[in-house]
Amino acid sequence: VDALALINCTSSQAGWIEWAYQKMNSRSLKNRGMTQGVLDYLMWHHFGRFPEERNHDLTQMYRMYFTRNVNPTNLSLLIDAYVRRTDLGIARETDTIKVPVLNITGALSPHVDDTVTFNGRLNPNNSTWMKISDSAMVLEEQPAKISEAFRLFLQGEGYVAPLSPTKITAYRRLSDAGRRRPCRHSPVIRITENPISEAVVC
Repeated sequence: VDALALINCTSSQAGWIEWAYQKMNSRSLKNRGMTQGVLDYLMWHHFGRFPEERNHDLTQMYRMYFTRNVNPTNLSLLIDAYVRRTDLGIARETDTIKVPVLNITGALSPHVDDTVTFNGRLNPNNSTWMKISDSAMVLEEQPAKISEAFRLFLQGEGYVAPLSPTKITAYRRLSDAGRRRPCRHSPVIRITENPISEAVVC
């Protein structure tokens, strides 16, 4: 692994209150199926507080999906596995993640504190914490900002050729107009597994 990009990452085990609440949701799913309490928890887990005030269409779509398409037994097993998670056992001073880390969360996410705790365990020289404004579920609510963050992160690691601001603007203009850019004119991006020759001694 050369780098990590993590979204709403949790590095600690569940506390007693979380454990009890999750067990109650899991038991409810197994015995009665999808209930209003479980549905409210799922909406909070994905969107934080008051999601309808921000993006009504997206929250309605997810609420309908959770109500109609989710298998309650499978969801209860997923919740049980999530609540049984263990601490990652990393600390900034001793044993931490060695590869570069991009740690992303949404400003309205219920997991902001978990990402701050995780970021506190990482080496600040090779980790970046990013909080995306006006979102909780960043991949769905702010995909442009996330893709730009990924591009810049990979570019910083040497995996993506830098694009000038004029090329980015032109590419966005073509994309917004709905026209596809011919492949022969697209920029060539080469990803190499080990960009540094083994003959080079640092």
